[in-house]
Amino acid sequence: MVHTNIEIVQALDRLRINNLYVHNTELEGVHFSTNKLKERKVYLVETLAVINALVERGTMMLFGGHGGGKTTLSKYLGQIFCKLSKEEIENCILRGHPQLTEEKILGSLDFAQMLGKKELVNGKLNVVWNEFVTSKWKIIDEINRLSPYAQNILLSLLAEGSVKYHDQSKIVPPFTLYATLNPKDNANSELSLPFKDRFALALPITMPDYDSFSTIGKKDKFGHQDNLESYLQGVELAEIQEQVKSVPYSEDAELFINYIIASYRLCERASKESNDMISVDKNLCENCHMNAPEKVCSKIKQPLSVRVKEDLYRYGKALAWFLGDKEVYIEHILALSPYMIWHRSILSKKYSSSLTEAWRDTSSSKQTTNFITNIDLDGTREIINRIYKEFQGVKYLLIKFQEVKTGQLSEEDFGQLVQDAQSSNYNSLIINAEILPVLQNKYSSVYGDIIKYNQRIDVTSNIEQLKQIKEEIAFKYNIPNRQYLSDKIERKIKGIAVQQKEFVLEKEDVLSNVELFNCISRVAPEIDLTISDLEKAKEYHIKDISTDECTLTVKFVRMKYKFTYKGEENTELFKYLSEHNAI
Repeated sequence: MVHTNIEIVQALDRLRINNLYVHNTELEGVHFSTNKLKERKVYLVETLAVINALVERGTMMLFGGHGGGKTTLSKYLGQIFCKLSKEEIENCILRGHPQLTEEKILGSLDFAQMLGKKELVNGKLNVVWNEFVTSKWKIIDEINRLSPYAQNILLSLLAEGSVKYHDQSKIVPPFTLYATLNPKDNANSELSLPFKDRFALALPITMPDYDSFSTIGKKDKFGHQDNLESYLQGVELAEIQEQVKSVPYSEDAELFINYIIASYRLCERASKESNDMISVDKNLCENCHMNAPEKVCSKIKQPLSVRVKEDLYRYGKALAWFLGDKEVYIEHILALSPYMIWHRSILSKKYSSSLTEAWRDTSSSKQTTNFITNIDLDGTREIINRIYKEFQGVKYLLIKFQEVKTGQLSEEDFGQLVQDAQSSNYNSLIINAEILPVLQNKYSSVYGDIIKYNQRIDVTSNIEQLKQIKEEIAFKYNIPNRQYLSDKIERKIKGIAVQQKEFVLEKEDVLSNVELFNCISRVAPEIDLTISDLEKAKEYHIKDISTDECTLTVKFVRMKYKFTYKGEENTELFKYLSEHNAI
């Protein structure tokens, strides 16, 4: 069944109306696109907490002092999304404590078997796993009170999606996890960077503002909690997560994510990840021409992990879906990335000191930064803005570089791209250190051959001949983009080999299939299929075999939807069309 962001927002509004949750800080730079929600504010805390649930295996840390509502919000969302009672949600909580043992975290051996009152299975004692392990909603309260040993146990769950106790392992089903911590708690244990890296989101939560306090305490919030599990009746979280996965990316947004990760990693003089003795805090940047106020490499001590790229990609889709956007834009990444990076990176001491000085300086001409949360987060936000500014200046080159990899540029345009990349106007470390050398050393000598292969593929319609070209390319080790050419051949073979079939579906069957609904919504965003139908007599091309496993068109004919499918018959989409065919 297809769900909409309106259903989620209505549930959140009920929380607000009942004064169960009142934080009013807004997530800057984004807004709702859904017509019904355009006037509604995008609240920071609830938005980030909700999108953590909209991705599969979402993980989030909530920072803040006692009484800020961190654990309460995590409970409320679990009751709403998973339809859990107050008692059931309590069983999903692991409460941090320095003496928390492996048994209290994971489970215990079957006591009945140990007493001989129950038979062994294959000669082994069974493990009775704790509900925290098996539940699809997990809350770790005061995670920084866990010992390093307990953190290591949880690291396996977060990193591999599995746990082990005694001699038995368990693959943990998909879950949503929230961890809370009070950084000022005296019983704290330090959280290692690898451990924090397993949390996609981290949000410092301040106390509610003055206006919010005017509503707190006037109603008995406990009297409203029994109904939370009914807020999203008929809505399945797993179905929403599948819809989120299908949200596409704009070219700019995908390039920007790559540019962020590369900007955190690159250095002209050393590999940041491989040498602890040489760092930006130990004279590495002295006399380097990239050590300038607008550059970011000197402000970051360590690179980001690959997980950050993967998480940004997943959560960007979730935010776009929540806001009602048809695809992920740069605005989504700009809004999200500070909250997905600040806890997984380390700012240089010099940069942190400069931010502190700017904050303390009350002179209007010098005070440029207003820290409302913490220096690490706001410093990261400033770094992301610097990266975005540089990205805007080199975006043209990045787009052209993508076209080189897919062999789309002419030889003349390729030569112009190399000249442009050499220009002093592009003072970008990524362009100078990684893109320009690849163009000159890998593509320049063979780009003419790449164009010829592209042309051969385009004009060949014989499957055997296409296979021969693919076999030939496989051994052309000097062609750096041969995997792109090989994929292009595979898509063309698929398009030639498959037969075309037609299906007719009722409207309710279209609405019930997430893939069909999302595809039509992308090509006809002006049409709300839940209340109207496609424009009569117009055919919409909604899937392309060059990027998907099939080609698919749809046309509204005689109060039904006529689909023309060309592709493999072993796909879930083909199966669904066949089962619901009304012909």
